Amino acid sequence: MDLGFVTHGVHANSRLVYLVNSVIADDEITVVGPPNGEIYPPGPGWVYVVVDGIPSAGVKVMVGNGEGPPVDEAAISR
Repeated sequence: MDLGFVTHGVHANSRLVYLVNSVIADDEITVVGPPNGEIYPPGPGWVYVVVDGIPSAGVKVMVGNGEGPPVDEAAISR
């Protein structure tokens, strides 16, 4: 799980991903997650809903199974 790190007020592993959504009712929406791990890798993330420029409180979610990508141990040992 990569939570990144913060230095000088900047999160070094942050990214902004706009998600596709549909309004079902006044109080219900559906959201489609990132299409692949290159857009947003598996792991923790925060979801915010923005209405008329006003963001909601963030909700922490787990994207995918939370496992990182495979590691090539042979490449590390070179």
